[in-house]
Amino acid sequence: MGDDQVTSPARPAGQGPRPGRVALRLRPVGYLLVGVVWTTIVLVALLLLVGSVPYLAYVDSDSLVRGVGERLSNPVEAVAFVLLALPVLALAVGAGGWHVLTASWPLAVLSFVYVGRALSPDYAGEKLSFTAHAPRGTTFGPPTLSGVAMSLQPVRSTPFTDAVMRFYVAGWVVDGRTVVAMLPAGLAWPLAITALVPGVPGVVNVVAGVLAVGLLATSVVLGTRAFRRRFEPEGPGAAAGGRALSDLSADELRARRARVERQRRARLRRGGTTRP
Repeated sequence: MGDDQVTSPARPAGQGPRPGRVALRLRPVGYLLVGVVWTTIVLVALLLLVGSVPYLAYVDSDSLVRGVGERLSNPVEAVAFVLLALPVLALAVGAGGWHVLTASWPLAVLSFVYVGRALSPDYAGEKLSFTAHAPRGTTFGPPTLSGVAMSLQPVRSTPFTDAVMRFYVAGWVVDGRTVVAMLPAGLAWPLAITALVPGVPGVVNVVAGVLAVGLLATSVVLGTRAFRRRFEPEGPGAAAGGRALSDLSADELRARRARVERQRRARLRRGGTTRP
């Protein structure tokens, strides 16, 4: 991962205290319940973000159109709406929505991964996940008095869990470039409602729809660039010296992985992260 990695390298299989017999028997159910909870959070967040658009557009749309029209007809209120309401919407719906979703679905996916591992003989008797602690004030969410527990991190990593962990970190650790990238998506939310609202001129619906799609596309492009820059500082598929990873020998790949692991440990020590 890039500079925002807050977790330690996954510990080799078998390290750490061996779970007790009761814990080994119950952990498939435990991870399943945790996965269901996080999946529910993801679905609720999607319902609020996406489902609210047609709901606000079609349920009591006359009152919505009339209320917005009255406010925009007043120059003072119109300026206040543009200067205050739109930035708040952009930040809350765009950046806030991104972090809520991206902080949730990786935890759901990892939980279900551990359900499968808990039932697999290949992982019998070994610890499956661990909790690290990020320094106070460095993560998404309400302020805390102490470090934030970053749970459900894999003890034994795979390319799949590594990919999920990138989104895990992206969701929990705030990055300025990503926040800025998600602002257009936040502005697209009221425009998407406007595009569906009946009772306004058709040209307004069309223009609002086009602008909403354009703003969403802008967030996708900017967000992808921010994500790659954050976790692939040398560029997608790039290695030291500008050579592609596919061009490196096995020894060079091992050396590069070892260097990345050393960088992770160094970041861990600087951040004060601890493990159980």
